[in-house]
Amino acid sequence: MENNSTSHARYTHIMLLILACVLLFASVAGYFLFQQIQSSTPQGGNITPQGTPQSPISNLLSPTPTLIPYPTNGSFTLTEEGGRTSVPLGTSFTINLTATSTDTVAGYDVILSYDETAFHRQSVQNKLDSFRIFPYDRSTHLSLSATKNLQVSTPIRFTNTPILSLTFMPEKKGTYTFSLKAVGNESSKLVNESAQVTYPQSADFRIEIN
Repeated sequence: MENNSTSHARYTHIMLLILACVLLFASVAGYFLFQQIQSSTPQGGNITPQGTPQSPISNLLSPTPTLIPYPTNGSFTLTEEGGRTSVPLGTSFTINLTATSTDTVAGYDVILSYDETAFHRQSVQNKLDSFRIFPYDRSTHLSLSATKNLQVSTPIRFTNTPILSLTFMPEKKGTYTFSLKAVGNESSKLVNESAQVTYPQSADFRIEIN
C-alpha cells in the first residue's frame, strides 16, 4: 500500500514538472514572437496590407499656402509685341508686360507661369532704366523682383507703362497660357515708397503655336 502511494506521488511530481516545462517553453516562444512583430513595425506607424509603413502624420492634408490680404490696386497686362495670338512653331515671339499703379512705385514682383517644356525663354529685358531687375528661375515658374535705383529720387508712377519684355522660342505645337497668378506664397505685387504692398489685377495671356 505504501509502495502504491509512493509511486502515485512520484507520477504526480513528474507530470507537474512536464507541465512546468511546457509552460516555460510557451512563454519563451511567445516572448520571441512578440519581439519579432515589434521589430518589424515602425514606431508610431501602421503596416498596410502590402507591408508599406504608413505614418499617421503622412495621411494629413498639407495646408494650402495663404497670401497676406493686401488690397488690390493697379494692373499688370501681358500682350504679344506684334499683337499676335498665334505663332508658327520655330518662330520666336516677345511678350510685353505693362503696368498701371495707383500710387508711387518703389519696387515690384512678377510671377510668370507657363509650360516650360513648350518654350525656351531666350531673354528677359528691363524696359525701365530707373529700376533694377532680378530674375529667378523656379521649377514651375519665373520669379522676378525689381527695385528702384537709389540714385533716382523722382517719384515714379505707372500708367500703362512697359516694364518688361520676354522673348520665347516655341518648341511644341498647341495652345498655351501665360499667367501672373500667385504660386504658393509668391505673388505678383507692387510696392510704394512707404513699403505698402498691393496686388495688381491681371489676366491670363493665351497663344497658339501652329
